Amino acid sequence: QMIFQNPDDTLNPSISVGGHIARVIRKFGVETDPAKVQERVYKLLDLVKLPRDFATRRPRQLSGGQKQRVGIARAFAGNPAMVVADEPVSALDVSVQAAVTELLMDIQREHGTTLLFISHDLSVVRYLADRIIVMYLGQIMESGETSEIFAPPYHPYTEALLSAIPIADPNVKKRHIVLEGALPSVLDPPKGCPFNTRCPKKLGDICDREMPPVQKASDGHGIACHIPLDELRKSEAVIKAAS
Repeated sequence: QMIFQNPDDTLNPSISVGGHIARVIRKFGVETDPAKVQERVYKLLDLVKLPRDFATRRPRQLSGGQKQRVGIARAFAGNPAMVVADEPVSALDVSVQAAVTELLMDIQREHGTTLLFISHDLSVVRYLADRIIVMYLGQIMESGETSEIFAPPYHPYTEALLSAIPIADPNVKKRHIVLEGALPSVLDPPKGCPFNTRCPKKLGDICDREMPPVQKASDGHGIACHIPLDELRKSEAVIKAAS
């Protein structure tokens, strides 16, 4: 099941909130009896912390955060083994992003459902994820446990992403990395390493010719880069406590 980036694009304005959720319940055979379907709709509204009388409302009567909660309820209505959340909070006001993220985390833990969370915001990903996969132009650059992604050795692209995380704490120091050059088209990616046109640590022609091997920094931590792992390990931490 999917939780989409913009709930306005996925909720039919002519169907009630309860109708959206009930369709999923019936489609996946969770319940078929009308009374039981209605009771499950109410329980799912309880789960996402919306009043039960919202079942009769239309999407236009809801705020952006409330619509996304309906999207979350709908995604979990069919008892899925996995939910894919595609930038589920990026279209919401900053004031409600944290609340929706916390709700999603609570539901995932309660149901034990695998959550595949797609985002460009590593500060949110760090809070949610057990494991992280960093992708560039559709290719995996680095993968590992969350703690491994946020500490050296880094892939150069991961390093740049970490430097883009906004840090308000004056006691935290962060390196600033600027990527130069235009972003290549995903339909016409460069040969060799897909990051070679913007990589600040590019080795040379080998990066233009060959896809990099995946180097194992640990059993579950892989980095796809031509730079030797020993050199990558020398990277200074991007985010660290100020001395």
